[in-house]
Amino acid sequence: TYHTKGVRNKYVFRYMDEYKLTSFLESKGLYMPAMYRFEDKLEGISTYDITEVRTAYDICFIHNDKDINPELLGRWRDLKKESKKKLKNIAQKLSNTQSAHYVSCWFNSNRESDGMWRFYAKENGFAVKIDRKKFQRTVKKSLDSNIENESQRVVVGRIKYQDYPKVIENERANTVLYLAFRKDLSFSHEKEYRVVMIDTNNVDKPDHVLYKLDNFKDLPIIIITHPAMTEGLFKKYKKQFESLGTNITVQKSELEPFYQFYDRLKK
Repeated sequence: TYHTKGVRNKYVFRYMDEYKLTSFLESKGLYMPAMYRFEDKLEGISTYDITEVRTAYDICFIHNDKDINPELLGRWRDLKKESKKKLKNIAQKLSNTQSAHYVSCWFNSNRESDGMWRFYAKENGFAVKIDRKKFQRTVKKSLDSNIENESQRVVVGRIKYQDYPKVIENERANTVLYLAFRKDLSFSHEKEYRVVMIDTNNVDKPDHVLYKLDNFKDLPIIIITHPAMTEGLFKKYKKQFESLGTNITVQKSELEPFYQFYDRLKK
């Protein structure tokens, strides 16, 4: 585990649509895409490169040549070329790092998040809720079923959110042991808890892996329906998903009153 000391939130949540939920329940495993598929293109960046990217990116793409003193324009263009080269080198390093990391992302909290519903589940979506410690133990017990060679390892833990513009003030203190567990402070609303498979093998890698969870039937899983879901759909999905295992419970969202208060009173 990594960065788990002092974790107080009891549960991990994952918000998703019906297709992804069905896939999770039927495969009995975690779909883990390679890190390069994420929207945050700086996933896995090293401490030193954070400041290098910010500086070089501003020079190449933010600042305008028209704002530069004509007498310094030649030197400025040379600096721009150097900065572009630097960015390409960092991009190659990032690509290598991201290709070697597979990630399953979870939301660590005691309660549901309206923001997560809106971002990831939309109307008629779902949230999977699991006790964090039981989830972590299940991942650990499943290592032998998923690790194929010495070049692979699995790490579970919380993201460290860092204020990237200020990282330069103390780069040593902002260093992380595992590059997949750092994100900029602007992403902190995600309260992310990750399962990460690191594969340093140099052979061609797939764009995702499936991490099978041993004894899946013994892991208590709560499926929460979207707070705007109708009563009819709730009953349908409760029957559908609970039939897949006695460890599965389908329940309504605690946020339903915020979405359906007046509509319920009309019936």
